[in-house]
Amino acid sequence: MKDELQVLGLTRNEAEVYEALVKSGQTKAGSLIARLDVHRNIVYEALDSLIRKGFVTKVSKRGVWWFQITEPDSILTTLKRREQIAHGVIDEIRSMRQQIDQQITVYEGVDSLRAYWLSSLERFPEGTVDYCVGLPLGNRWEKLMGDAAMEKYVELRKRKKFYWKTVLFELEKGQVEHFKNVPGLTEYRLWPKKVQPIGNFNVMHDTVMLQTMTDNPRIIEIRDKDMVTVFRNYFEAIWEDAKPIDISAED
Repeated sequence: MKDELQVLGLTRNEAEVYEALVKSGQTKAGSLIARLDVHRNIVYEALDSLIRKGFVTKVSKRGVWWFQITEPDSILTTLKRREQIAHGVIDEIRSMRQQIDQQITVYEGVDSLRAYWLSSLERFPEGTVDYCVGLPLGNRWEKLMGDAAMEKYVELRKRKKFYWKTVLFELEKGQVEHFKNVPGLTEYRLWPKKVQPIGNFNVMHDTVMLQTMTDNPRIIEIRDKDMVTVFRNYFEAIWEDAKPIDISAED
């Protein structure tokens, strides 16, 4: 019983004293001390603590204190109270985390770009959707990632079931290859506009990501639920206006 009582939150000394009271019934502290063969201070401290926690009660008989356990159901009552406290603490932690998570981080350079894309897939939950608008022409992103990082990214993407919903200004060979390599996780629409994009924006889980893909690429990561809503709404409006692409018709 002592091990189980410690799992429920009692200290080792409290568990030993409580178990002794269960076996002996109502008894005096002196009898507990003799039974347990430990220093009297340990027994008295454990008894005081068990009383505060509601596991033990005491009554006075002719000026002598007698101790006994409370109704065993009090264990459940105590645990329910702790659960309520835990829920309150969790809510407070979430509130504090939300404030912390509302942050902007800038990543600069090719190495940072590669590291960001690999680490972000590890961080995002399985099945996350990447809502993306615009990609630079000439398969610029793939070239910046490089073959080794690109291979790791595709493996991660398949394992984490990372779904692409991408609005393209122009369909290129690289996008067709992505679709054929990961067909169940890739969806494109065409929004033919006369622009020469040097970057794009992505909405992923709790993050808005702004990306430039010049010779010195830069990523601005914004973790803010309101900004996620703003950019997601923009994406949906563009997605609705864009035209589905039949990849099977492409070479």
